[in-house]
Amino acid sequence: MQKVYISRNYIILGGFVKSYKILLMMFLVFGLLGNIRGIDPIAAGDLYFMHVNTANYGDEDIDELKVRVFIYDLGIMLRTSYFDLDNDDKSSKYIFWEVPYDIEPGNYWARITISNDDIREVKHRLITIT
Repeated sequence: MQKVYISRNYIILGGFVKSYKILLMMFLVFGLLGNIRGIDPIAAGDLYFMHVNTANYGDEDIDELKVRVFIYDLGIMLRTSYFDLDNDDKSSKYIFWEVPYDIEPGNYWARITISNDDIREVKHRLITIT
């Protein structure tokens, strides 16, 4: 029987992973993305940042991951550099954005993705600009 522990920031999977295909399936079901935090609301002209927790509780390393943030209505793409998550490893990534002065105040949906060639997980957050 596989045990699943849920903490405030991560989903922790107990047990053993026998193959890469099973590992991939577990991450698609249980996720690599933990908490996502950012400054909200943010004023035009200020520096916005988003803090994204990632975790790998499998038995295999995951290479060449990146975190991307796409703000739909503004057409803005922010991204981290590539990084690796070893088995049973966690990492925090920060994404910074200098909000232009000429952006209209409002709510903007952002798509946060962690991915490589084999794995992709997506979450959405609302960013409020005042």
